[in-house]
Amino acid sequence: MTFYQQLNHFVELIEQNLDTGVAPSVLAKQANLPFATLQKVFPLLSSMPLSEYIRGRKLTLAGKDLVQTNLRVVDIAYQYGYESAEAFSRAFYKFHHLMPSEVRHHPGSLRSLAKLAFVAPTSARDITYEVVELPQLELYGIGIRTDNSHVNVDAPQLFQNVATQHPELPHPDYGVLRYASGRDDANNYYYYVLWRQSTLPFAQITKQIISASRWLKFHIHSQESVDIQRESKAFYEEFLPTCSYLLRDEPDLEYYHDGITDFLIPIN
Repeated sequence: MTFYQQLNHFVELIEQNLDTGVAPSVLAKQANLPFATLQKVFPLLSSMPLSEYIRGRKLTLAGKDLVQTNLRVVDIAYQYGYESAEAFSRAFYKFHHLMPSEVRHHPGSLRSLAKLAFVAPTSARDITYEVVELPQLELYGIGIRTDNSHVNVDAPQLFQNVATQHPELPHPDYGVLRYASGRDDANNYYYYVLWRQSTLPFAQITKQIISASRWLKFHIHSQESVDIQRESKAFYEEFLPTCSYLLRDEPDLEYYHDGITDFLIPIN
């Protein structure tokens, strides 16, 4: 099964479980997709975070239920996982610009988010890579909380702040984007800059353990954020759809050395 076939299978599982409360991370496992990879690639291919897509599909179907059935608003709210009719009404109005109580009088005003269907690109540029094995890494540094809309600004800003406030420090050895454990919201993750050394001039230092793994390694002949962002985006949009490797549910790494960046993707 290709990556895009897995992705469409995952979308179908979402559709079947919009009213069951099954977590997207569980559905991703059923589709044999690493959830960390899914959280990153879904917004790139759909132009919306996974959590926003699921919410939009629920509210689309909730609107249809209001028009086509005699169910009470509170029953529909609970059916789609909302804790109260008030919480459901707020989300419903934000999506449809219409209160649930108004729907049956104005059914033509409902907004609809269609079920996604991903189509693999017919061609892509060649991307050179190699497979390497790395031992477990113990890294130390600092991080910031960010989201899909801001990470491309927040990550470079973190580097700049470190360079300005601590010019005595060498360039970080690694950069890593890690999702908060136990959360299914794609807007809940952290970007870290990390060093091999543990003695660092920060008030709070995080220790990050990177498991031993095989990795796909892509050379980026730059350490500029714009170049790294462009090439990592190309991996997810162009290489991954035809990739025959099974990715591990671990964060990607950016390894900075000798004026270049190695973009590392964990594989089984």
